[in-house]
Amino acid sequence: MRYLTWPDVDFRRCVLRVTSKTVWDFRPKDKEEREVPVPESLIAALQRHLQSQAPNPNRLVFPTQSGIPDKNHELKVKWVARRAGLNCGTCISRHGNRCSDGPYCSKFFLHKFRHTFATRNLQEAVCDIRTLQLWLGHSDLASTMVYLKAVRSKDILHKVNASVLAGYAPQIARAAAIAEL
Repeated sequence: MRYLTWPDVDFRRCVLRVTSKTVWDFRPKDKEEREVPVPESLIAALQRHLQSQAPNPNRLVFPTQSGIPDKNHELKVKWVARRAGLNCGTCISRHGNRCSDGPYCSKFFLHKFRHTFATRNLQEAVCDIRTLQLWLGHSDLASTMVYLKAVRSKDILHKVNASVLAGYAPQIARAAAIAEL
């Protein structure tokens, strides 16, 4: 998000593009430029943000006051997590900073958002593993498959029972019982 520019936001298709920004020496993970779908609610919030934002020469979505990428982006995200009550309240950083006193929660780092995005999309069957690989920009499927272990969720039985195939189970059981006669 630090290097997201307005041309990277496709308001019509509800996607964000992750693209190289040579001016800031930014290259996407594994040099994989990609598009990531986002909810319409986020697109609407970005439209409001665009309308209220002062013009900046680099067309960054979240620039500093001087119009450059914000090197403190991660710290600001941690402050947002703290305001939302997401800090665990018990972490102490290697520098002695307490999670309860500020945005220092070890449980909240930018990659955690990426991990949550991947896991939730698989858990909720938003996409298949190959599509997720493209969204994350992984060059090999093995890197993406790490997120599959979290899909084995506690509500798996509910999902199995709610599936289309579950509707066939009584008919199959009856057919098997008749076949045994």
